[in-house]
Amino acid sequence: MTAKGIIIAIFAVLLMATASWAGAGGGGGASAGTDTSVLIPDPPTNVTATAGNGEATISFKPPKSNGGYPITGYTVTSRPGKMKASGKQSPITVKGLTNGVTYTFTVAARNSVGTGIASETCESVVPKAE
Repeated sequence: MTAKGIIIAIFAVLLMATASWAGAGGGGGASAGTDTSVLIPDPPTNVTATAGNGEATISFKPPKSNGGYPITGYTVTSRPGKMKASGKQSPITVKGLTNGVTYTFTVAARNSVGTGIASETCESVVPKAE
């Protein structure tokens, strides 16, 4: 076998091994557009709510991991009603709630890659007129 034939044979073996390794998920080789879930923030922690008149103020601690990108904001969601409020840091006030109704809240962090999963639900509060 000539030197050129040996080089071609080695290249072919390397090409096959690389294709096999990448296709089988052999421990790396992620390309753009694959799994971004490791790049989004973890859920915020220690979520608490304080009721007010037709509103609730939600406090929380930042997530343990920002996914490798700075947190750009947070979104609080109420249950029931799915009322939303956004902000850049804790606390965030959700307005437009109905006095006398029991609400719980979750918080999700977002970065430039996307929005992470929501936090655990906080203990319930009931807004009331002062």
